Amino acid sequence: MNSARFAAILVGCSLTIATSVGRTQAHPAGTALSAGEVALAIKGKICTTKTGAKFSFSIDGKYIYDGLWQSSGSYAIDRDSITVTFASGLRRAFTISVREGILYMEQTAISCAEET
Repeated sequence: MNSARFAAILVGCSLTIATSVGRTQAHPAGTALSAGEVALAIKGKICTTKTGAKFSFSIDGKYIYDGLWQSSGSYAIDRDSITVTFASGLRRAFTISVREGILYMEQTAISCAEET
């Protein structure tokens, strides 16, 4: 295989991997995420903050927070946000954004991983 062909294959594979890793990282600061991108970032995942608080967004729409206190309820995904309805009935929207490749929920950086 010549080096030009190998380089073309390598670039193609790299672009495929970069695209599948996360489209949310492609947005510059201040650009709104689509509902699909928000879903890709959080749905079915447990998101944690640097201080150890955990936000669980299950596939079936259930929400659990475990941090300074504990709460649960349900969530709905919107364009550039999620709306949480707590068990008490209180409803609150949280903006989801990406800045410099880091996912944020409001002003808090979060790291999300698949639920196991």
